[in-house]
Amino acid sequence: MKTIIPLCLLILFFSGCAVAPQSDFYAERNNWVLCDSGNPDAEYDVFYIYPTLEGKAKTPEMEWLNNPDLQKKISGFTQAQTYGVLGKNIRAFAPYVHQLTYQSVWDIMSKRPLSKAEWKHFERGMKETVAAFQYYLRHYNQGRPYILLGHSQGSMDLYYLIEHCPEIKKENGFVAAYLIGLPHAKTAEIKRDFGSRVKVAQNADGLGVIAVWNTQNAEANASFMAGKGCYCINPLNWRTDSVPAGSEMHLLAYFYDYRDGSVKTQKGMFGAQVDPERGVLIVDLPSNSVWDAKGFMGKGIFHMNDVWFFAGNLRANAEHRVRLWKKEYKK
Repeated sequence: MKTIIPLCLLILFFSGCAVAPQSDFYAERNNWVLCDSGNPDAEYDVFYIYPTLEGKAKTPEMEWLNNPDLQKKISGFTQAQTYGVLGKNIRAFAPYVHQLTYQSVWDIMSKRPLSKAEWKHFERGMKETVAAFQYYLRHYNQGRPYILLGHSQGSMDLYYLIEHCPEIKKENGFVAAYLIGLPHAKTAEIKRDFGSRVKVAQNADGLGVIAVWNTQNAEANASFMAGKGCYCINPLNWRTDSVPAGSEMHLLAYFYDYRDGSVKTQKGMFGAQVDPERGVLIVDLPSNSVWDAKGFMGKGIFHMNDVWFFAGNLRANAEHRVRLWKKEYKK
């Protein structure tokens, strides 16, 4: 990872390391949000990293230990973005990691350029992601096909994981990584960081690929999450050019409310198209709506709904790519 993500750009450039978890840390079941080691007949595995889910805290990080309220919120959100979005015929693995709080991220953004000590906060969650994934491979995977799924800060963690784990390749079960809401994912830097081992998805069919989108409307300022040279794919038609997809291609939106656990769904909600010049996904929704992240990122930016908006299309594509992987690699 070189310059792909301004929020964590310098993490890999200084010699100090965040405290890494002990080798047996993820042997403890309580350090996993989800650890579905049963259900051997499930179609595929999902290794999931949750995003920022806490506003303010006594520490800059989301500390789940001895915090049952936060554990409940993380658990509900994780269940919704795995089994809720992808269905029950999967095995989900989601470790607890130290993500930064909303307030911490906002404070860091307002202080750029940052000191090494401030960048260090991001590195802890990234190293925990690597440790958890390596434990998953050793003890749970057993040659099964898997996808990586994250949003926002979770996608940042998974990008770091892919870069630092050369065993992640399609020959070893890696189907695709959906790094949704990954900030400033520049195409040239992805190629430089991953080489030929992992490529950006160009259509609905590739294996061993990453797929990224950042959602907004035509009026929004793209520079917060993306910009010129950034990679983006449209999950409605799985194209990276500006060919639009109509609302008839929108399979299902899945909205989870962590406050009461309720779920609402909607089909055919909008059309969408990639703006290749700005590296963003434009959807047919107005500004100043309930979907905006205007209080944090600006009007017309739908970052908080990057996953929920496209739940049905995400599920269908993951299942499709898994079928292709099994056809090519399953003995």
